[in-house]
Amino acid sequence: MKNIFYTVFILALLASSCKPPEIGYISDNIHALEDTIFVPRGVFKLGAAPNIEGSTYPMSWEITDVTDAQGNSTNDLFDEHEILIWKEAFNPFTDTTLELAQEKLELANKPTLLINDVSGELAFTQASKFVDDQDIYKLNVKATNVRGERQLDDYVVVKLEPFKPVEFLREMRSRLQLGKVSGGYDIAYTSRIVNSEDANIPSVLDGTHPYINITKISDEPSLGVKVKMVITDSYDKPLNPDEITFYPTGSTFLQNYHDNSVETITDATSTTFSLPAPPFPQFGRTYSGDNTYLMYYLTTGNAFTVDTEAFEADNGPKDWTPYTDPGTSEILNRAYIRWGIRINDTGTWEIKMRIPYTKIKEQP
Repeated sequence: MKNIFYTVFILALLASSCKPPEIGYISDNIHALEDTIFVPRGVFKLGAAPNIEGSTYPMSWEITDVTDAQGNSTNDLFDEHEILIWKEAFNPFTDTTLELAQEKLELANKPTLLINDVSGELAFTQASKFVDDQDIYKLNVKATNVRGERQLDDYVVVKLEPFKPVEFLREMRSRLQLGKVSGGYDIAYTSRIVNSEDANIPSVLDGTHPYINITKISDEPSLGVKVKMVITDSYDKPLNPDEITFYPTGSTFLQNYHDNSVETITDATSTTFSLPAPPFPQFGRTYSGDNTYLMYYLTTGNAFTVDTEAFEADNGPKDWTPYTDPGTSEILNRAYIRWGIRINDTGTWEIKMRIPYTKIKEQP
């Protein structure tokens, strides 16, 4: 009897060992990393890749439904509209003319919402500027792999925000630096726009901010964008661009708008940069992400004189001795210029930065 039991047990083990193992795994907890994706209308926006919680690759993704805030299915985000898109990334080293850059552009009919069927990333195109019926949408998606599929209802909420012709992505600074006779620089005064929540942004956009202004001055070009950079003293007298330099870092320079222009035009009071399509800037030589929009310049030490009377009227008495050149009796100085914006609209824009407590230095 015992031998019969062992025989049956061994046969059972053999049978179980012949059963093929289960292949793959799909989690019940696949989810978006963002509860809500905030999408400024008219701007390309890429969402985060989902968390698949150890599910087996490869995965495939599809959008199964979009509903409005009331739960009604809608095609708002699937309706196609003609928009100007980049087929390839702008390359300032090769796209040196308007004609060359335009070869990378095309007018195409695109929906607002796209999904990468491999990574599950959601993308929102510039066609969102045509969606004006609703602000809130809910997305249902389906994830599939070798083990099966998961239907993910109410996967993520999409909040369409107003179109922002100018976005304030990083801190901007208009700064007067004082050159020390012993070497190096001290900060005399800095005017800042800190971020997109800065209370001074309305005055920047309507031209009333004392040091930083960003205004649209023409609707042309209708598809492209031109940006005219003007640097002035604190009395609004423009500086000759010959006195504006790139910010050095080692053997190269920090990012600058010159690297984002297909046709740069300089006159006695300004520098104008051009791209065949927004946003501007398109390229960052040093940084990525929101930092891509940081652009740096300095002025030469021959650009300004320091308005000591105005400075002391606002800030109190100051000992200027450490910054006074013993040979010329002039206060050593330069401007530090840092932009941190993205321009999403077409047309011609003027970006102006006044340097605090300065006067244009009269050249002999």
